[in-house]
Amino acid sequence: MTTQSHRPLTAPDFPAPRRHPDGPDATRTADRLVALRHRLERTDLRPGEVVDAAFGELVGLCCHPPAGCTEQVLERVAPHAGALRALASTGEGLMETHWAERITGAADPAAELVRFPYLGNYHDLVRLEIAALAALGLPAPRRAVVLGSGPLPLTGLVLADRFGTDVLHVDRDAAAAAAGDAVAAAVDIPARSLVTDLDGPLPPDLTTELRHADLVLVGALVGTDTVAKDAITARLAAAAPDAVLLVRSAAGLRTLLYPLVTPADLPALDVLLEVHPRTDVVNSVLVARARR
Repeated sequence: MTTQSHRPLTAPDFPAPRRHPDGPDATRTADRLVALRHRLERTDLRPGEVVDAAFGELVGLCCHPPAGCTEQVLERVAPHAGALRALASTGEGLMETHWAERITGAADPAAELVRFPYLGNYHDLVRLEIAALAALGLPAPRRAVVLGSGPLPLTGLVLADRFGTDVLHVDRDAAAAAAGDAVAAAVDIPARSLVTDLDGPLPPDLTTELRHADLVLVGALVGTDTVAKDAITARLAAAAPDAVLLVRSAAGLRTLLYPLVTPADLPALDVLLEVHPRTDVVNSVLVARARR
């Protein structure tokens, strides 16, 4: 997801006016978030003018809230947080399916992919993750397993196209995996896929892939809560003891879009680095290895 941000201009060396943390900015932001929840709940969440505008505003508020009011806004909207995340998750899935069909049905699939409004976000997020690896002295991955790839598996396609990574997409939804395969074929980027549910024991074919991977990327929506995330990452750590794990998370108001994951939620992993962007990139990332 991407947004456009506008930074206020101030005279050099002249401080911007201080805002009271629980003042009108916090109230207005919280009220607007609640209103967006109700607006989205009156739709079927499928892409269209009304839904696109509502999600665009929601993402913009979460990524670029008024300064100094994040904690107060989160307190005010706490009763709505679960509903907002569920709406964002469902809307994202419907949007990806819609665009996967557009891309595969287009006369020029590559040109249609460029029209996807959040393509830049995926490039920026992958660039951020590769930079996080580089900060730890690690190269771009040669073989990667992307968990929770969905019907529009842009993370894996960016890795394959820009870095030559051998990518395996993994999703529990067979229709999503098939859509992702069709997109990869349409834009002529090599990638493979595997359908499996990560909530149970890992199947042998996935275990083999994990053993040979040097990067395992855990999507933000893989694991519905911290208990599930802990169980999944523990199984991954056992299957891929030498791989680097990138676990996507969120911070601040962005936790109204994706679940928060902290190092304490991942006891099977040693978290080496946390990155929390303050740009249009929505997701945070934790870089980790299996705990020895």
